[in-house]
Amino acid sequence: MQTYVSQHPRARAIDIARSLGCTEAQALSALSDAVWQIPGADLPKVLAEILSWGAVLVLVRNQDAVAEIEVPADLGAVNGDWLNWIGDSYNLHIRMAATHHVLALTRPAKRSGRTYSFNLVNREGQVFCRFYTRSEAAERRFLSFCSSYASQNSEG
Repeated sequence: MQTYVSQHPRARAIDIARSLGCTEAQALSALSDAVWQIPGADLPKVLAEILSWGAVLVLVRNQDAVAEIEVPADLGAVNGDWLNWIGDSYNLHIRMAATHHVLALTRPAKRSGRTYSFNLVNREGQVFCRFYTRSEAAERRFLSFCSSYASQNSEG
């Protein structure tokens, strides 16, 4: 994978996966510095963390389109099987049951610095929704959550 990435430095994880025959989640994990895998059953814990961030950048995409929207984290609400953000200029609805697991990732940012994100992964290994921190305080919370989650759920 590293050879492919060095030859295609602007390749997206979804394109790397298609070219190399792996899942998008595997490609995204390989591009990351730190990876925590959280079972879908613990999605409510992840959502509680996300909703505490103040603001969150939500990225929803498929092969041919990307929608990025920054929303007030505390306006997110669960209604049945859906996580919803509804504002004057947007309606965002994410089906939680589609989540097989969550990848918590730290990665080098495309421009500068780092990104900290929770990534919802479906059963096919596609990353269908990403939640990015938008402040240093949220970054610290993200890292604390991941560290605490890992220590509470480690085997051994």
